[in-house]
Order: sequence, then C-alpha cells, then structure tokens
Amino acid sequence: MNAPLLTFHELLNLRRITDVDVSADGARVAFVVYDGAPAKGAKLQSRVWIGNTGGEPRAATRGPSRDVLPRFSPDGTKVAFTSDRNSPGLQGLYLLEFGGEEQSVGGVLGSIENIRWSQGGTHLLVLAADPGSDLAGGQTAKKIPAQGGVELDPIVRRPAQGWRRLYSVDLATDATEELGPDGVNVWEFGWSGEGDVVAIISDDPSERAWYTARVALLDVEHHSLRTLYEPQWQVQSPDISSDGRHVVFLEGLGSDRGCVVATATVVDVTSGVRHPLATDCDLSSVRWIGNDRLFGRGLRGLETMCVEIALDGTIHELWSGPATLTDASCSHDGRSVAAVKHSPQEPPELAVLEANAWRPLTRLNAALAERGVPTAERLAWRAPDDLEIEGILLRPLNRGRDPLPLVVMVHGGPSAAWTFTYNSGYFGLGVGFGNAGYAVLMPNPRGSTGRGQQFARANLGDLGGGELQDILEGVRALVAAGIVDPAQIGITGASHGGFLAAWATTQTDCFAAAAPLACVSNWISFHNTSNIPPYDELFLQSDPYDPTGHHFTRSPITQIRKSKTPTLILHGELDLSTPVGQAHELYQALVETGNETELVIYPREGHGWQEREHLTDSFQRILKWFERHFATRSMTPDRQN
Repeated sequence: MNAPLLTFHELLNLRRITDVDVSADGARVAFVVYDGAPAKGAKLQSRVWIGNTGGEPRAATRGPSRDVLPRFSPDGTKVAFTSDRNSPGLQGLYLLEFGGEEQSVGGVLGSIENIRWSQGGTHLLVLAADPGSDLAGGQTAKKIPAQGGVELDPIVRRPAQGWRRLYSVDLATDATEELGPDGVNVWEFGWSGEGDVVAIISDDPSERAWYTARVALLDVEHHSLRTLYEPQWQVQSPDISSDGRHVVFLEGLGSDRGCVVATATVVDVTSGVRHPLATDCDLSSVRWIGNDRLFGRGLRGLETMCVEIALDGTIHELWSGPATLTDASCSHDGRSVAAVKHSPQEPPELAVLEANAWRPLTRLNAALAERGVPTAERLAWRAPDDLEIEGILLRPLNRGRDPLPLVVMVHGGPSAAWTFTYNSGYFGLGVGFGNAGYAVLMPNPRGSTGRGQQFARANLGDLGGGELQDILEGVRALVAAGIVDPAQIGITGASHGGFLAAWATTQTDCFAAAAPLACVSNWISFHNTSNIPPYDELFLQSDPYDPTGHHFTRSPITQIRKSKTPTLILHGELDLSTPVGQAHELYQALVETGNETELVIYPREGHGWQEREHLTDSFQRILKWFERHFATRSMTPDRQN
C-alpha cells in the first residue's frame, strides 16, 4: 500500500536541528531543535537539547524563545548558550549547570554569535554584534534589532556603525571585558582556550568589508593584533591548534558570509609559512583535533562528506554519501562524531557515526518519514563546451508514462550547490512541486561548489552566460529523453537563482512561466542599495559605473523588452542583500513592456521567508502561476498539431 504523499503544510512542521556540539570526551552531545515554521507575526522558537551519545536526548532549556549555540564546558558538566528571551532578536549569554537552573551571565552589549570556553572552564570568550548590525544573507539579511525592539525614528545611516566585538566573561565574578583593539571588526574567531585568538577581521564593520577581510592573531592580554594573512579570496572557519603553533582556515570564492566552500590552508604562526591541505576537498567547516589533525565537513559533487586530514595532507574519509550532513561536530580526539543527517527519503535527525555508518539519536521527524516524497536521482549532461554538468532530478511517485511538466529550480550563491536533502529546494518547494505532479530539475551549473575552485570560479565575469547555457542543456536532455513536456517548463530560484530566473526570460522563450524570488534585476542600482556591493564587482568583474560593462549588459532590466515570459515576482520587504527595490524595478519594467506579471511583497521577511503563512502563500502562488501558464502554452495551435 502506497504511503500518503507529504503535503507542503506537513513539511512546514519539520523540526529543524542545528548547532551540534559534542563534549570534549565524546560522551555527550548538545544541539538545538527549532519548532516548525512560526505563524504570522510570530518569532522562531527553539530549545537546547542535551543527551548522552549512547542514549536519548531531551530538551534542556525552558524557552519559549530562541535558545541556540550550546557549548560544553571542558569537563562536560555545564553548557553555555544564548537566548533572546529578554529581548527578541538579541542573543544574550546564559549558563546551564546540569542539575541546576539556567542563569544569565555577563554583561555583553550586543547579540552573541559565537562562544568558546577557556581550558580551565573559568572564562568564556564570546563574539557579539552591536544592535543595528546586519545579518548575512544566509541569516535572512535583516538588521539585528535594538534593545527591547525599539524602532528608530528617524532612521539615520552613517558609515562604521554596528561592530562585531570579542568579549571575555569571568564566570566567577560576572566581569565582562571587551578585548579590542579599537577599530577592528571580528567576523569569526577560533581559540584553543588559552593564548592567542585567530580571527577573521576587517577595519570596517559593514557587510561589504567581509569580502576583503584578513586573518589575524589577537593577543587578548595586551589587546593587540598581528595580521597573519591577506587573502586573495574570501575566508571562513578559522581555528588555532591547542599548542598555538598552527592556524587553519578555509579560503576560496564566496558569494555570502558563512557560505564559503573551499580549500583548507594551514599557516605556521611563527614563520608565517602557509600551505594548502587536501586541495581535492571542498570543505565548509574545519577544526583542529589535537595538534596534528583536522576534522572537516564538505561537499563532493551532489554528496556530502566528513574527513580527517593530517598535516602532511593525508586524508582519511570518515563518511561520504548521497545525503546531506550539517552541523557536524566531534570530540577533542576526533573519535566521537555527531551530525544532522538527511536525504531525499529520510527527514533530518541527529545521528552519531559508528563504524562508517550513522546511528540516529533522535526521532523528531519520524511522523514525516511515513509520508511519500518524490524520487531523487543524479542527472548528468554535457554543456555546449563539453563540460560535464550535474544536478538532481525529482520525479513524482505516481507518475505515468507521459512526459511531465518541469520546474527548473536554480540555487542561490552562485557559490552554493544542491545536494541530496529531504526538504529539497527553497524551504521544500521541490518536494511540494514533485508531489503536485511535476518533475523538478535542480542543476549545479558552473559556479557551483563541490567540484573545486576552478569550477566554482568558472562563471566569474560571465554571470548569466555559460551557467544559463548549462541549465538549458539539462532541460534539452530531459526533453530529448521524453521525460519532460517542452510546452510545460517553468523556472524559479532565489537570490542568484532569482537573478537567473529573471535573466532567462530575456534570453530564451523555452519557459512557459517564471517565478524569481529575492531577485536582482538591475546590477547598477543593486550596487548602490545592497549591503554587499563588492558582490557584484566580484562576480561581474565589472565597474558599476561603466555603461558598456556587465553591470549594464547583464541586468535583466536592460534586456526586458526581449522577455515574453509571464513572470511572478516574490520578495521580502526587509531584505538588505537584494533590496526590495530590485523587485519593484523588474515589475515596473514588465508592466511597461506589456508582459504579464505580478509582484508579491512579504512584510517582515528578509532574504528568505520564515512565517508559515508566507511560505504557504509562496508555494500556492507559484504552483497556480505555473499551472495556468503551462495550460495556456499547451493549448497553442502548434501544440495541438
């Protein structure tokens, strides 16, 4: 008997697991569990869970608030975490001692984004963002609110506001000290629990400065710093060995803060000599285990992996496969590994790695596992220049033999990639379309991660060029194989995927309808209104004020008279990365050219939506838009013949 199909409404009940932390001895694991999508106007809620790696975890914090970032003390008897229970949107510092009550600690002014314990367990080092600081694109790209959520009136902008700072908190006295030095913005940091701190820093706190941030050693005792490395590309995931001799970080092309997938680089702190490690591994996170080994999580094509890397470059693969690992963590000796694991047929659960296999620790989404979801398979094809391109093809369970309608879903970034996941596509849109009877193509064109830096950089200076042709060739392959009806093809995507969805309508007539989300329509106005203006210069390789450059020639707005595709535009009102003006410009241009269009703005949302009603509305609107225009295209005389 076939299982009932998973509905999009049920998918919004998915309990998300993040922030995994394994205790130093590997005996315990802490993590965060989010409730399903919040109702209209409500906030995300989550609680910290704790358990033995051999037992069944339980919720450990009381909520209702956003409790996140659990970090075990060195002896494993306490957990530091953050919560916005006292001021929505501002993450304060809390301490939970097993068998005791949660207590607020320290006097950090700002919203805490990371925590590290001292080796003796007496101090905490925390990274906090000032109220008013921007969140990255992957964090909704909104502003961190002021204390108490007070709205600014009037709103005043000026440079060098909203810093990210390091603080030391003495747990015995509650004394809190900003570590400085002044005029330094700390994006990320790593610390062994004593001695120097390695950090990714800039002299400017704005999001634009992240693209040119450098790696530095901070002497927290004397409040001074030494630049260790000036990178060519973007850097992420810094860490320092416990003996203080080596620093590691990831460097590679990155389109968004926190989303770099790249090669690990190790630097000798004394000599400054650096060398890349495991250049074949596209890693998204890396940390020291001991003084001579690294634990990393990363991508390999459509699959994910976790590895152990020795300083001589030897790679020991702990696990890889057609599933997605997120928030992987390990004990100090690397022997105990835990991660969130999910695949197209397997909803997310926390699991521990044992003998190259994963043993689930939770059953938080067991009810969803009983529902039917689309099948998922790897699809590979050749681009016009013979480069192999791959992607994931979702197909409905109850499909017949007739060609299927197709939705092409383009990922963001472009430094990102689709992998085999449970809630495929943006907030599960892929699953929703698949269970509605559509095939869904999720391509990883040139510029995607998981295939090395050469592939990731292959679209620099050519946004909308080779990558669009890669996607179109994938569509042609599906049509040629008889899988897809050429009259019923739509395209959607968010962020960079939204740009490509809008751009594609000006370059080809193969799509019956388009639905760009959080799109870029005008690279010139994007440069002057987005909080990440270096992004367009980096990827377009163009001067934004050159009227002959790619800022002009690769903007959907400048080619809009070529577009005949009905276009539904969806955007978050508070998006700082791709400001809502981009949606207004595209809409107005399509209206003036007489193209069929509709604009939907979601209040309170940023770069991606969170509220249940908005997520449901997006899915239903896009589905109806495609259904209507696929039917219209199918009824044309040439199709009837």
